[in-house]
Amino acid sequence: MLLKYISVIILSVSFNTVANETLNVGSDEWCPYICNEVHKPGVLIEVINEIAKHNGLDINFNILPLARSLILLQQSKLDMVLALTAEHIEEYHLKRSLEVYGGWYHDFYVIKTNQWKFSSIESLKKEIEQGNTLGIIKGYKYSNGITQLQETSGQLIYSASGNSPLSNILMMLSKQRISMVLDSRFNIEYELQNSNISNLKYAGTEGDFVPLYIGYSPEFKVKYINIFDQGLIKLRATGQLSKILKRYGIPDWQAKSLN
Repeated sequence: MLLKYISVIILSVSFNTVANETLNVGSDEWCPYICNEVHKPGVLIEVINEIAKHNGLDINFNILPLARSLILLQQSKLDMVLALTAEHIEEYHLKRSLEVYGGWYHDFYVIKTNQWKFSSIESLKKEIEQGNTLGIIKGYKYSNGITQLQETSGQLIYSASGNSPLSNILMMLSKQRISMVLDSRFNIEYELQNSNISNLKYAGTEGDFVPLYIGYSPEFKVKYINIFDQGLIKLRATGQLSKILKRYGIPDWQAKSLN
């Protein structure tokens, strides 16, 4: 099924998911989970489309900034937002999947000539105090240490926004307009390969694996949540999920999420 891309303006129209069984989904571009390509739309897009196809549902997917999509979801102008943390779900009072749909690490990347490596929040703080800018993504949930740095050193923490924030800050890092980027290795490595960026390197990880969920609007019906959760279980059991993941070159997140 081809993805339908519509403008954010259209989202101001009231949707009726029960009448037409069309579910309106929003997320920013965050490959390989959520991409903006017809032939490789992203792991989670392929997963939810496959489940919807077998359950008489249509997916109307919209690329839009995460912060905007969360507000629309909270207002029930969207039905689903992909790749949310438990903190997102709680903060916006959303319903959530019981199953885990992906995950991420808090990984740092720098230019290859930079010898800095993350060892602690203190080491990062010292780097920032020396005038080095950290690039993150607006609306994403980071650790308490990163949040505190945003409050004390906000002028040296660049928060990218828009529909493709990760690719934007990686390009900025490659051109040395910022000094460090914080995001997940799966997504960064995918972007580096697709963008032919070869002058960046991994520089350490803060914390552990963070599971991600599908967030649903407060009015979303539980029966649909169950349909997607059971569908994911079936895709994994039949090996279809493995085939999707292989296309994007990333491992199944299940082993990490069960730790």
